Amino acid sequence: MDDMDPEDQIGLKCGLLSCGKVIVQPLGRGRRKEFCSETCRRAADRDYKRARAYAEVLDDQLRKTQHHVAAYGRKAEENVRTPEQLARLQADARVAFKGAATVVELDADAERAKAELKELVEALRPLLESGPIWFESQSA
Repeated sequence: MDDMDPEDQIGLKCGLLSCGKVIVQPLGRGRRKEFCSETCRRAADRDYKRARAYAEVLDDQLRKTQHHVAAYGRKAEENVRTPEQLARLQADARVAFKGAATVVELDADAERAKAELKELVEALRPLLESGPIWFESQSA
């Protein structure tokens, strides 16, 4: 690999955020190395699992706090929804997404595609325009 032309190579940073070493790789086919060493790969995996667990704990605490606030008949902030409202919006968005995906898979006519796309936009708008979104980590 050392005798390759520099134009046939690319330098990517190690996937471990705290490492930052450059990994020189050939352009073209094949799987790219993400980490400079097995030690960095393990450390990145450990950091990822720790960060994911921390985010899940904070997400759960946020939901509980929003639920407690909603139990008093108030919203903590103007754009914060109760867990029940959020679940309903997410269910509507999932249904609209599945409809649009079906139209894409079946290569439906333009009018049907336009109607499904409009329904998808209407279902996603409340979720995306109201500030931070905390989606369930479970799949539909």
